[in-house]
Amino acid sequence: MKWLLVLAVPVIGSTHIFALEVNEPRAKFNYQMFCQGCHVGDGSGHKGVPEIKDFIGNFLTFQEGREYLIRVPGSANSALDSYQLAELMNWMIVTYGGSSVPEKWAVYTTEEVEKYRQEPFYEVIDYRKKLVDFISENNK
Repeated sequence: MKWLLVLAVPVIGSTHIFALEVNEPRAKFNYQMFCQGCHVGDGSGHKGVPEIKDFIGNFLTFQEGREYLIRVPGSANSALDSYQLAELMNWMIVTYGGSSVPEKWAVYTTEEVEKYRQEPFYEVIDYRKKLVDFISENNK
């Protein structure tokens, strides 16, 4: 099944519409092939792998977090092209984000993913901790 992810996002005095067609079976397959081995089938993570279930949306609330999701090695170095990676990330956010997803958020576009993945992180543990601490401080 294909579905269209459309969001209206206020951007400095106006509203922008962002849309990306999501091929749900392909996105789910790509999650199973490229993400599930570490983040497991329900997004709960294991053995030091971050949980995305009910948490991934927190990264969408600030620019460094948004970039982080694409710049981590598993995303940035993925065999998926930038369109499919954008599709996969948007599917993951909708599927696993739960209440962590902001009410108004901009979908990842192919162009945005292409830009961010040009500068992948190689040492992510300390950087992720810094971002998660920031999220914790701002969710009090």
